[in-house]
Amino acid sequence: MDHLFALMRWMARRPGCRWARAVLVCSLLGLFGASPAWASDAAPAVELGPASLGRLLGRQMQVLEDPTGQLTLQQVLARPERFEPSTREVPNFGFTHSVYWFHLRLANRASGEDNWLLEAQYPMIDRFTFHTVLDGRVLGSTEGGRALPFNQRAIKHRNVVYPIDVAKGQAVDVYIRVQTRSSLQLPLALWTPHAFMARDHEEQLAFGLYYGVLAAMLLYNLMIYLSIRETSYFYYLHYIAGYIAFQMSLNGLAYEYLWPDSPRWGAAAVPILICVALIGMVNFSRTFLNLPQHLPRVAVGMRGAVYGLGAIAALALVAPYGLVIKLAVIGALLSAVAIFAVGTVCLARGVKQARYFMLAWTVLLAGIALYVLKTVNLVPSMMLTEYALQIGSALEAVLLSFALAQRMTILKEENARIQAEATHKLEQRVRQRTRQLDEALKNLSTANTALQAMNLMDGLTGIKNRKHFDNQLSSEIKRSSRGELSLSLLLIDIDHFKHVNDEHGHLAGDACLRAVAGAIRACLNRPSDEVARYGGEEFAVVLPHTDANGVTVLAERIRGAVEAMRFEFEGRHIPLTVSVGCCSAVPTRSCPSETLIAAADAALYRAKHEGRNRVCAAPLGGPRPAAGADAVEAAPCA
Repeated sequence: MDHLFALMRWMARRPGCRWARAVLVCSLLGLFGASPAWASDAAPAVELGPASLGRLLGRQMQVLEDPTGQLTLQQVLARPERFEPSTREVPNFGFTHSVYWFHLRLANRASGEDNWLLEAQYPMIDRFTFHTVLDGRVLGSTEGGRALPFNQRAIKHRNVVYPIDVAKGQAVDVYIRVQTRSSLQLPLALWTPHAFMARDHEEQLAFGLYYGVLAAMLLYNLMIYLSIRETSYFYYLHYIAGYIAFQMSLNGLAYEYLWPDSPRWGAAAVPILICVALIGMVNFSRTFLNLPQHLPRVAVGMRGAVYGLGAIAALALVAPYGLVIKLAVIGALLSAVAIFAVGTVCLARGVKQARYFMLAWTVLLAGIALYVLKTVNLVPSMMLTEYALQIGSALEAVLLSFALAQRMTILKEENARIQAEATHKLEQRVRQRTRQLDEALKNLSTANTALQAMNLMDGLTGIKNRKHFDNQLSSEIKRSSRGELSLSLLLIDIDHFKHVNDEHGHLAGDACLRAVAGAIRACLNRPSDEVARYGGEEFAVVLPHTDANGVTVLAERIRGAVEAMRFEFEGRHIPLTVSVGCCSAVPTRSCPSETLIAAADAALYRAKHEGRNRVCAAPLGGPRPAAGADAVEAAPCA
């Protein structure tokens, strides 16, 4: 029977044999009937016994692609000729939108063991559906995978394990429907319960050793970081913690122990944790190798890479998994190549700590290479190659920790050398060193001031950000309350901003924000008046020593300036208007900033509600109203 179906598959691949194939199909139907039960003879049966324990069953399976994902089990059973034999021990179809069906025949001819376990050794699959068929009858069906809560699994294990009963002298067919957004691969192994428990015991021991080493390195270096507050140690901790979480997600332990009831987060966590670990590693490489000093342009590029990885991690919360995991893998590949290249350049330039850094990184890459070579059968499968990735990453963590200690030794020796030279040099040399130190401290202070200024700037519009606004508003409230001076606040919102994004694109929206920010800033004449981006398409202006009449005049000036502005993007004119809410008061010491913001926001909401492109003023209930506030309260929106 197996030879007949092999002949059918051979004919199916040759166009000239279509008529002969049709005759052969009709003959088989006449001999065995049209029942789908004969599909079990299309694939060689797996003989249950000691020889089959732990063996990958890829070459004993048949595969059917379902591009639409609409096929039912009955439709699959009715068309067995659509299955194709699998030629790999681990069928792997990469990232695909198709659903795949796998067919496997299990025959218990002589084994006295009736209870068997099918283990899918790839925890990243979203959904499995196992069907057991005997002589055309469906004996049972079970679902599993990371898209379902962990407690729904028949056997509580990090991998999906399907129990199946095959009595002596019996043969059953197993049909497995697989659907996933991750890489679709099915390393399927067969076990008895006893053999599975023994293997799992050894595997748990290996995991315990692996994660124990990483956890020990994490805690040890955490204690050092808490003692010396060295930035490189912080990024090392960031990298190791992210890598531990990523590995636990990859091998299913995080799904089993950390978030068993959160399958959606379990899927999104993988690309997020890849990016988190990479951000830690990139930052560690930048600080450990002192790239701002040795390779300043590369240091800037690596900082940009950190922002890119952060964007991918944020995208994983909203974008399709297939897209994000590809971006994360590409980011990991580019980061690995870049770090290796940077380390090589630093080593060639004589950076001392680069030697240990490159040793650690090379060990990790060697572990990855051994694992890949084992996967493609270019090196034999043994303990070293099977756990090469874990061994390589554990050794890397140890070597990086040693590299940090060695770096501290280098710094200590360098400090001792400088002190010894300073002791024996002339006073003129000492003064020269002192001047250099003063200059370095001045540069450091300037850089720190610039960094603080950058931290208070909005990167898109070039004006101050929300953090600066909150600080400024709190300071002005205190200053105004001491002198009993009026303080005013404007909240400005771009009208129909969502329409600009939807109609003209987000680049047009960004250009619109910059243009409106520039128009507002041009309307402010006093140094103390400052505009900040409040959030999204909203801006805020704090106006010290400004009463209700003055703030209304300024608000109307801003509104008119934006309306009169001719904003064009890519040759198209886009009309822009703003709605402005303002309030003015003489705040008391107990007046929280939220009170002013709430009053201005209420006025802004009223301006929006009454038709947009207008100014509305609101009196403040808590503090004393500023001069002219009563008149503003009575006045309608302008």
